[in-house]
Amino acid sequence: SEFEARGEPVIVPDVVTQWPAFRSWTLPRLEEMARSCNATFRAGSLDFELGKFLAYSAQQSDENPLYIFDKKFCEKVPQLAEAYDVPEQFAGRNLFAELPRDTMPAFRWLILGPDRSGSLFHIDPNCTHAWNAVIRGRKKWIMFPPGVTPPGVYPSESGADVRQPISLMEWFLLYY
Repeated sequence: SEFEARGEPVIVPDVVTQWPAFRSWTLPRLEEMARSCNATFRAGSLDFELGKFLAYSAQQSDENPLYIFDKKFCEKVPQLAEAYDVPEQFAGRNLFAELPRDTMPAFRWLILGPDRSGSLFHIDPNCTHAWNAVIRGRKKWIMFPPGVTPPGVYPSESGADVRQPISLMEWFLLYY
């Protein structure tokens, strides 16, 4: 009620440090777990073995590097689902859980990327209010109040689609 009702983002400190993922999700350990399950992960329109993706990440200098954005990571590597919990502030509030399992929309993603990777401007689908956790590294969020369009970004009339004619790095250089 203090934040969501007003539409304000909030940072909940010291959640991630309590999860097993905080200690166990090192890149070598993630690669080992994925390899033991013969798992591949989605990055762009491609599926990668994690070791090959990490090798790409270490040597790339792309303006728009690929990053893993995989909604089936827990099905592919089940022990990953056991390494974190829904923060208590959000427990018991998942209305998607009321839907039959086979019709429930995707509700969790593994996002892993090299420097300069990231998504373009967007509004999260299904009218969701996401919680995000960073296990390793850094992530920068740029949020605008409802009804405020970032410069250089052109949403469709419904807001469902967004056109950004320049790369994310160009946007940072020109507008940020």
